[in-house]
Amino acid sequence: MPDGERQSGDSRGVAVAAALAAAIAVPALGGYVAYRARWRAPYRPCLEHVDVDGQLARRGIPPIRVGFVTDTHIGPAIRARDVDRAVALLFASPPDILLLGGDIICESPRYIPEAASVLGNYAASPRYGTFAVLGNHDYSNDAPRLTRALEREGIRVLRNEAAAIAHGGQALWIAGLDDALLGRPDPEATFSGVPEHDASLALWHEPDWAETIARFRPMLQLSGHSHGGQVRLPLLGAAATPAGGRKFPHGLYEVGGSRVYTSRGVGVYRPPVRFRCPPEVTLISIR
Repeated sequence: MPDGERQSGDSRGVAVAAALAAAIAVPALGGYVAYRARWRAPYRPCLEHVDVDGQLARRGIPPIRVGFVTDTHIGPAIRARDVDRAVALLFASPPDILLLGGDIICESPRYIPEAASVLGNYAASPRYGTFAVLGNHDYSNDAPRLTRALEREGIRVLRNEAAAIAHGGQALWIAGLDDALLGRPDPEATFSGVPEHDASLALWHEPDWAETIARFRPMLQLSGHSHGGQVRLPLLGAAATPAGGRKFPHGLYEVGGSRVYTSRGVGVYRPPVRFRCPPEVTLISIR
């Protein structure tokens, strides 16, 4: 065979082999990514540390460590053991107070006892206790029953009301707003009992209405709901976010002289996958 024909044949052979390898590798890689997104990533929580200057010293209030857990979505995809693994990250060094940001369960009220039990295991550990607000999935799955179950475990559920804790001899208020999508949030009622010059933290499941409470000057609003998008694509960011979680989908934002922090949350919802968006529990150090 002439050298030219032999080289041409070799080139065609290499091209065919490369195309065959690619035809095998691309689906295999896609399958591997899909497997990890469904069966690995949702179950590998991380602890996020957030530092906020709350100007507490001006009020004579010492720093405080706030544990924030939201969107546990205890249901078919996320069970108590998964939430326990996540919350345990916070309690390696217990926070001063634990705040729960809603969407505690999903899909069915039958998960209420399981959710209340696992969260109740941690409720009394912080020196200032545990407070919660409800999310849209809680409203879809018997919110009154969930509220009763949580409160039996020592978790106070706030619905358009504020509770004060005495920290460093000063009052620090936890202002909990009702869910924005299925509840009846009332900022005026929530902050009506908070003295103008006292420090407050706002707890609201959806982040996107932060401007409506900025005039009450909370040091920080803590929210969830968006899950950070669950799937975050390179360069593009979140593939999709829900109504109420689009303006402030994840992280710390300045809003009208106040701040809002949106957590990626612990759980998942349909589809139950995560990609480049790990589940989160958050330790906020307010200086």
